[in-house]
Amino acid sequence: MAPIQDTGPGVSSVLLFLLGLLLIASPFSAWWMSIGAPWYTAWVLWGLLIGLSVLLSLRLGHYDT
Repeated sequence: MAPIQDTGPGVSSVLLFLLGLLLIASPFSAWWMSIGAPWYTAWVLWGLLIGLSVLLSLRLGHYDT
């Protein structure tokens, strides 16, 4: 089996996008809303996605130069 290689900043960005899509805009979101989660759960998830995006941009900043 070949080792996994980092092909650039696009891989992490796409994975973060897919995670956001899974949490916010999928049938999975209907499940976590129906279990009696507090009203601010969606806001917390958005905050986590934004925080992960910031960390990702700081980590991948060396690709800009």
